[in-house]
Amino acid sequence: MFSIIWFPAIISISAGYFFMSVAPLATQFMALFGVGYAGLSLFLSGLLWAHSLVQLPAGLILDKIGVYRGFLLAIFIAIIANILPFLAPDNLGLATGLRFMAGLSSGTLFLAGVKVTGMLAPPEKITQAQGIQGASFCLGTMLPFMTLPYLGSEAWRFSYLIPAILAISATVLSLFLPVRVRKNSPASSNTLGNLMTALKTVSTSVPIWALGIFHGLSYGTLNNLGQWLPSILADMDGKSTAMAWSLATGFVLLTGTLGRACGSVLLRWFSRSWITNTAVLAIGILYIALGLTGNVCTGLAVGILLAILGGINYGSIFSLTGNVVSPAYLATAAGFMNMIANIANVVLTLVLGTVREYTGSFGMALCATGFFALLVWLAGRKIIGALSHIGNIPASPASAGKH
Repeated sequence: MFSIIWFPAIISISAGYFFMSVAPLATQFMALFGVGYAGLSLFLSGLLWAHSLVQLPAGLILDKIGVYRGFLLAIFIAIIANILPFLAPDNLGLATGLRFMAGLSSGTLFLAGVKVTGMLAPPEKITQAQGIQGASFCLGTMLPFMTLPYLGSEAWRFSYLIPAILAISATVLSLFLPVRVRKNSPASSNTLGNLMTALKTVSTSVPIWALGIFHGLSYGTLNNLGQWLPSILADMDGKSTAMAWSLATGFVLLTGTLGRACGSVLLRWFSRSWITNTAVLAIGILYIALGLTGNVCTGLAVGILLAILGGINYGSIFSLTGNVVSPAYLATAAGFMNMIANIANVVLTLVLGTVREYTGSFGMALCATGFFALLVWLAGRKIIGALSHIGNIPASPASAGKH
């Protein structure tokens, strides 16, 4: 099992660190750029928009040029994006543009992890391997909260340097990959089919759209807990700053990591569709609870539950995505589904930051998010429920790397 997951885990940890390397230092970056919460949400969204929009093209690129070449391209972009900010560190425009580049890298790296997992894992292990790979991304998002706040008044410098070091380290470790991964050839035109056929297949699939929005409320919840939970808890406390809640937020993200890793255990008793539907229903209820409570201990407990629920259905959602399309379209389908999820995540990030800026509270935005999640669950639960009865779920992803 170790040989199946070590490389996807490493690149997912790196991508996760890129993803959350700003959030623990929100106060430092606002002071550096001279902006408030709305300006910070714009800076944060640079990476999020790129991570969202690159999902589909990254899937096509990995399917067409080979996963290892795509990985090297993403690593090169990551190194550039984390070195150039030092040219003008207080320039918000430059920093946001380079965060956009970092998002291109993190999105491609994440899908490379999905692709390599599909290439190496046997059918009976695919869901567990996907859960571990997804948990590794969550672990990467947790690590900045455990490291950056303790590196001094100019820790923002390390929010660039550490991701660059991780990118270089991942490149060195990639030399130990099995030869069949490093020599992975592009898919032939006869196997992958016409580009427009691939796009039409995934973009017109109602189940993939439904899975994408469900994933946006699951993965998006984990991401926004990392981005905003320190500020939410600081507002509830009324006597501290967001940085004071970094360690607590790291613990919350750890529970999400464990949720992703252990989510496949639930498959012994429940179907993938039941897990996905139930998680999104509970997420909607808990968002409303978080928006209404003013107690910091209650808020932290609700955050932990949200993190667990946002993590447990990761493997189920990607397995169901592989169940919708043929193996030749796996990375493209996963990329399109993930693009939808990430757009939902970006909108949520912007809404939370902007509402906090102009109302002085996160409560209204959190309650609105909860009601939206409940509406999504009502509209999509039957679509998701039907997917468990289509084909052989584990077989599709496992064969994705064999075309």
